Amino acid sequence: MKQSQGVVLILLLAVFFAPAACGKKDPPFLPARDMPFKVEKLKAACKNGVCHLKGTVVDSQGRVMDMSDIEGCRIYHACYALDNPPCEGCPIDYRKFKEITAEVTTEGEFSCRAPGKKGKGIHFFKIRLIGQKGEIGPFSDRAKLVIDG
Repeated sequence: MKQSQGVVLILLLAVFFAPAACGKKDPPFLPARDMPFKVEKLKAACKNGVCHLKGTVVDSQGRVMDMSDIEGCRIYHACYALDNPPCEGCPIDYRKFKEITAEVTTEGEFSCRAPGKKGKGIHFFKIRLIGQKGEIGPFSDRAKLVIDG
């Protein structure tokens, strides 16, 4: 009888503590952002359905920098129909992003080609720079591009 009570007690303890054990060994905190560089004055231009993004790379104090350790960038894109634009104060839902692992900066200037062809609509872009160790910088300014033909 005592042995069956011990088994029941062990099973109850296992059921009680099992949901608390997730198996993750790291603390539940976001890693510190080590990439202080971002793109300012982001501009978008489109020719024959191919969009080019340009801007200036600055540090957290707003100084222009030449960063050779920038590995690439993450391009966030959202598109709205011409007849249904978002309001000026409305948040933009950037559901899609593409990572580009190529040289995107030269002498403090950011320049890259947005992947894929862009059709009619109102396109919004944001950029986050990526460092060599995978760290991701803050969001850039938002660029708006209207393609109507």
